[in-house]
Amino acid sequence: MRYPIIIHTDDRTQFGVTVPDFPGCFSQGDSVSEAIENAIEAILLHADALVSEKQVIPPPSEIINLSEFHWETGKALLAYADVDTDAIQGPAKRINVTIKEASLKVIDMRAKARGMNRSEYLAYAGTHFEMPD
Repeated sequence: MRYPIIIHTDDRTQFGVTVPDFPGCFSQGDSVSEAIENAIEAILLHADALVSEKQVIPPPSEIINLSEFHWETGKALLAYADVDTDAIQGPAKRINVTIKEASLKVIDMRAKARGMNRSEYLAYAGTHFEMPD
């Protein structure tokens, strides 16, 4: 999955990373590329802890508000961390479902917008959304 991350710096020699989709998940690096690599590792550790606690790994956000991160200095940038969470979640199980073509187009569009494939999006939707009574 492709998670947005916020890279911020005060001195341009140390780069901190905040991961909005994983509250409490932070990392850092001595360069932007090292910060991204370290963020991937931090996300994987955070995701592993969630799975151990029988919680769902959150999907990537679509929109990030950069004004919340170092807005006073303007030294923040949006980057993306490509994280493979498949190994953490265990083996996949193949199923067969029937969905109307129009619904499938919407599902595929929303999955793509979140950096997910169809299966990831359906798994997320099935574990996060409640049907109204």
